[in-house]
Amino acid sequence: MQCTLPVRRRHIALLLLLLSSIGCANSTAPSSTTSTTTPSTFTITWNSGTFPATAVGTTSSTSVVATLWNYGSASVPVGSVTDSNAGEFPWSTTCPLNGALAAASTCAITTQFKPAALGVQNATIVINANGKDQSLSLGGTGVQPVNPQLSIDPASGSAATPFVLTLTGVTPGGQVTLNTTYTPAPGNSDIPFSPTVWTADASGRLAVTSTHDSPGTFENWFVDAATSVASNHVVSVVQ
Repeated sequence: MQCTLPVRRRHIALLLLLLSSIGCANSTAPSSTTSTTTPSTFTITWNSGTFPATAVGTTSSTSVVATLWNYGSASVPVGSVTDSNAGEFPWSTTCPLNGALAAASTCAITTQFKPAALGVQNATIVINANGKDQSLSLGGTGVQPVNPQLSIDPASGSAATPFVLTLTGVTPGGQVTLNTTYTPAPGNSDIPFSPTVWTADASGRLAVTSTHDSPGTFENWFVDAATSVASNHVVSVVQ
Protein backbone atom coordinates (compact mmCIF):
# COMPACT_ATOMS: atom_id res chain seq x y z
CA MET A 1 0.00 0.00 0.00
CA GLN A 2 1.47 3.32 -1.01
CA CYS A 3 0.63 6.53 0.56
CA THR A 4 0.90 9.75 -1.37
CA LEU A 5 1.12 12.90 0.63
CA PRO A 6 -0.87 15.65 -0.73
CA VAL A 7 1.30 18.49 -2.05
CA ARG A 8 -0.26 21.82 -2.07
CA ARG A 9 0.72 24.71 -4.26
CA ARG A 10 1.88 26.71 -1.27
CA HIS A 11 4.35 23.97 -0.32
CA ILE A 12 5.77 23.84 -3.87
CA ALA A 13 6.42 27.56 -3.89
CA LEU A 14 8.24 27.42 -0.55
CA LEU A 15 10.34 24.46 -1.70
CA LEU A 16 11.42 26.20 -4.90
CA LEU A 17 12.37 29.34 -2.99
CA LEU A 18 14.49 27.31 -0.57
CA LEU A 19 16.34 25.46 -3.36
CA SER A 20 17.00 28.74 -5.17
CA SER A 21 18.54 30.28 -2.04
CA ILE A 22 20.81 27.28 -1.49
CA GLY A 23 22.02 27.35 -5.10
CA CYS A 24 22.91 31.03 -5.00
CA ALA A 25 24.81 30.64 -1.78
CA ASN A 26 26.91 27.78 -3.17
CA SER A 27 27.77 29.58 -6.42
CA THR A 28 28.99 32.83 -4.85
CA ALA A 29 32.87 33.02 -4.76
CA PRO A 30 34.57 34.87 -1.89
CA SER A 31 35.73 38.37 -2.90
CA SER A 32 39.40 39.53 -2.67
CA THR A 33 41.26 42.86 -2.92
CA THR A 34 44.76 43.52 -4.29
CA SER A 35 46.88 46.33 -2.85
CA THR A 36 49.24 48.15 -5.23
CA THR A 37 52.08 50.55 -4.58
CA THR A 38 52.38 53.56 -6.82
CA PRO A 39 55.96 53.54 -8.23
CA SER A 40 58.29 56.40 -7.37
CA THR A 41 58.82 59.20 -9.85
CA PHE A 42 62.26 58.36 -11.23
CA THR A 43 64.38 59.66 -14.10
CA ILE A 44 67.98 59.70 -15.38
CA THR A 45 69.53 62.77 -17.02
CA TRP A 46 72.97 63.41 -18.47
CA ASN A 47 74.96 66.03 -20.36
CA SER A 48 76.49 65.48 -23.80
CA GLY A 49 78.09 62.09 -24.32
CA THR A 50 80.84 63.53 -26.54
CA PHE A 51 84.21 64.39 -25.00
CA PRO A 52 86.59 67.02 -26.43
CA ALA A 53 89.70 65.87 -28.29
CA THR A 54 92.11 64.56 -25.67
CA ALA A 55 95.81 63.74 -25.90
CA VAL A 56 96.61 60.03 -25.76
CA GLY A 57 97.54 58.97 -22.25
CA THR A 58 95.93 61.98 -20.57
CA THR A 59 92.50 62.41 -18.97
CA SER A 60 89.86 64.70 -20.43
CA SER A 61 89.30 68.06 -18.79
CA THR A 62 85.53 67.52 -18.86
CA SER A 63 83.30 64.72 -17.59
CA VAL A 64 79.99 63.15 -18.58
CA VAL A 65 77.67 62.98 -15.58
CA ALA A 66 74.52 60.86 -15.46
CA THR A 67 72.27 61.84 -12.57
CA LEU A 68 69.63 59.54 -11.09
CA TRP A 69 66.68 61.47 -9.64
CA ASN A 70 64.13 59.95 -7.27
CA TYR A 71 61.28 62.41 -6.77
CA GLY A 72 58.95 59.88 -5.19
CA SER A 73 58.11 58.87 -1.64
CA ALA A 74 59.49 55.32 -1.94
CA SER A 75 63.04 54.11 -2.54
CA VAL A 76 64.10 52.96 -6.01
CA PRO A 77 66.27 49.87 -6.54
CA VAL A 78 69.64 50.52 -8.15
CA GLY A 79 71.32 47.52 -9.74
CA SER A 80 74.58 47.76 -11.63
CA VAL A 81 76.65 49.87 -14.00
CA THR A 82 78.45 48.23 -16.93
CA ASP A 83 80.99 49.88 -19.21
CA SER A 84 81.94 48.41 -22.59
CA ASN A 85 85.29 50.28 -22.62
CA ALA A 86 86.21 51.02 -19.02
CA GLY A 87 89.90 51.33 -19.90
CA GLU A 88 89.36 54.48 -21.95
CA PHE A 89 86.13 55.66 -20.32
CA PRO A 90 86.68 55.11 -16.56
CA TRP A 91 83.75 55.88 -14.27
CA SER A 92 82.94 56.41 -10.61
CA THR A 93 79.63 56.71 -8.80
CA THR A 94 77.91 57.92 -5.66
CA CYS A 95 74.96 55.59 -6.31
CA PRO A 96 74.24 52.64 -3.98
CA LEU A 97 74.88 49.82 -6.46
CA ASN A 98 72.90 46.68 -5.66
CA GLY A 99 71.02 48.80 -3.17
CA ALA A 100 68.31 51.43 -3.20
CA LEU A 101 68.17 55.15 -3.90
CA ALA A 102 66.26 56.77 -1.05
CA ALA A 103 63.13 58.79 -1.68
CA ALA A 104 63.63 62.44 -2.61
CA SER A 105 67.35 62.00 -3.31
CA THR A 106 69.83 61.86 -6.18
CA CYS A 107 73.10 60.15 -7.05
CA ALA A 108 75.51 60.42 -9.97
CA ILE A 109 77.67 58.34 -12.28
CA THR A 110 80.69 60.29 -13.58
CA THR A 111 82.64 59.17 -16.64
CA GLN A 112 85.92 60.54 -18.00
CA PHE A 113 87.85 59.98 -21.22
CA LYS A 114 91.42 58.68 -21.22
CA PRO A 115 92.28 57.60 -24.78
CA ALA A 116 94.87 54.88 -25.23
CA ALA A 117 95.12 55.29 -29.00
CA LEU A 118 94.74 57.91 -31.71
CA GLY A 119 91.39 58.37 -33.40
CA VAL A 120 87.76 58.02 -32.45
CA GLN A 121 87.01 55.89 -29.38
CA ASN A 122 83.58 54.79 -28.16
CA ALA A 123 81.89 53.15 -25.20
CA THR A 124 78.43 52.30 -23.93
CA ILE A 125 77.45 52.75 -20.29
CA VAL A 126 74.44 50.70 -19.16
CA ILE A 127 72.74 51.79 -15.93
CA ASN A 128 70.34 49.32 -14.34
CA ALA A 129 67.92 51.11 -12.03
CA ASN A 130 64.22 50.90 -11.18
CA GLY A 131 64.10 47.51 -12.89
CA LYS A 132 65.16 48.85 -16.29
CA ASP A 133 68.36 49.37 -18.30
CA GLN A 134 69.34 52.81 -19.57
CA SER A 135 72.11 52.96 -22.21
CA LEU A 136 74.37 55.99 -22.63
CA SER A 137 76.63 56.26 -25.68
CA LEU A 138 80.02 57.91 -25.16
CA GLY A 139 82.60 59.07 -27.70
CA GLY A 140 85.84 60.99 -27.94
CA THR A 141 88.91 61.40 -30.13
CA GLY A 142 92.44 60.61 -29.07
CA VAL A 143 95.03 63.06 -30.43
CA GLN A 144 98.80 63.36 -30.32
CA PRO A 145 100.13 64.45 -26.92
CA VAL A 146 100.91 68.15 -27.03
CA ASN A 147 104.06 69.81 -25.86
CA PRO A 148 103.77 73.45 -26.89
CA GLN A 149 107.13 75.08 -27.40
CA LEU A 150 107.34 78.78 -28.19
CA SER A 151 110.27 80.80 -29.45
CA ILE A 152 110.61 84.43 -30.49
CA ASP A 153 112.98 86.11 -32.90
CA PRO A 154 114.41 88.63 -32.27
CA ALA A 155 114.16 89.10 -28.50
CA SER A 156 114.52 92.88 -28.67
CA GLY A 157 114.22 95.69 -31.20
CA SER A 158 112.71 99.02 -32.04
CA ALA A 159 109.11 100.02 -32.72
CA ALA A 160 109.59 99.06 -36.37
CA THR A 161 111.02 95.60 -35.61
CA PRO A 162 108.86 92.60 -36.60
CA PHE A 163 108.81 89.97 -33.88
CA VAL A 164 108.12 86.40 -35.01
CA LEU A 165 106.53 84.00 -32.52
CA THR A 166 107.03 80.38 -33.61
CA LEU A 167 104.90 77.73 -31.90
CA THR A 168 105.31 73.95 -32.26
CA GLY A 169 103.88 70.83 -30.61
CA VAL A 170 100.23 71.82 -30.33
CA THR A 171 97.13 69.93 -31.45
CA PRO A 172 97.33 69.50 -35.25
CA GLY A 173 94.77 71.76 -36.89
CA GLY A 174 93.59 72.90 -33.47
CA GLN A 175 92.98 76.32 -32.05
CA VAL A 176 95.40 78.10 -29.75
CA THR A 177 95.09 81.32 -27.79
CA LEU A 178 97.84 83.93 -27.79
CA ASN A 179 98.14 85.78 -24.50
CA THR A 180 100.23 88.94 -24.05
CA THR A 181 101.02 91.13 -21.08
CA TYR A 182 102.80 94.49 -21.31
CA THR A 183 105.04 96.25 -18.81
CA PRO A 184 105.49 99.83 -20.04
CA ALA A 185 108.82 101.60 -20.05
CA PRO A 186 109.03 104.60 -17.70
CA GLY A 187 106.86 107.45 -18.95
CA ASN A 188 104.55 105.19 -20.98
CA SER A 189 100.99 104.12 -20.20
CA ASP A 190 99.88 100.54 -19.65
CA ILE A 191 98.16 98.81 -22.58
CA PRO A 192 95.80 95.85 -22.00
CA PHE A 193 95.92 93.01 -24.53
CA SER A 194 92.95 90.74 -25.14
CA PRO A 195 93.67 87.08 -25.99
CA THR A 196 93.55 86.28 -29.70
CA VAL A 197 92.68 82.94 -31.27
CA TRP A 198 94.80 81.27 -33.96
CA THR A 199 94.72 77.93 -35.77
CA ALA A 200 97.73 75.62 -36.01
CA ASP A 201 98.54 73.78 -39.23
CA ALA A 202 98.27 70.03 -39.78
CA SER A 203 101.64 69.44 -38.13
CA GLY A 204 100.80 71.45 -35.01
CA ARG A 205 102.85 74.50 -35.95
CA LEU A 206 102.07 78.21 -36.03
CA ALA A 207 103.99 81.42 -36.74
CA VAL A 208 102.69 84.84 -35.73
CA THR A 209 104.43 88.11 -36.66
CA SER A 210 103.74 91.27 -34.71
CA THR A 211 105.14 94.75 -34.12
CA HIS A 212 104.83 96.93 -31.05
CA ASP A 213 105.20 100.71 -31.15
CA SER A 214 105.19 101.20 -27.39
CA PRO A 215 108.49 100.96 -25.50
CA GLY A 216 108.48 98.33 -22.81
CA THR A 217 108.51 94.56 -22.22
CA PHE A 218 106.03 92.17 -23.82
CA GLU A 219 105.49 88.67 -22.40
CA ASN A 220 103.83 86.13 -24.72
CA TRP A 221 102.53 82.57 -24.41
CA PHE A 222 100.02 80.27 -26.11
CA VAL A 223 97.40 77.90 -24.68
CA ASP A 224 96.27 74.83 -26.63
CA ALA A 225 92.46 75.00 -26.65
CA ALA A 226 91.92 71.24 -26.99
CA THR A 227 94.06 70.28 -24.01
CA SER A 228 94.41 73.54 -22.02
CA VAL A 229 98.20 73.00 -22.05
CA ALA A 230 100.19 76.23 -22.07
CA SER A 231 103.47 76.88 -23.82
CA ASN A 232 106.51 78.40 -22.24
CA HIS A 233 106.59 82.20 -21.94
CA VAL A 234 108.85 84.32 -24.14
CA VAL A 235 109.72 87.98 -23.73
CA SER A 236 110.39 90.71 -26.27
CA VAL A 237 111.67 94.18 -25.44
CA VAL A 238 110.89 97.27 -27.46
CA GLN A 239 113.38 100.06 -26.87
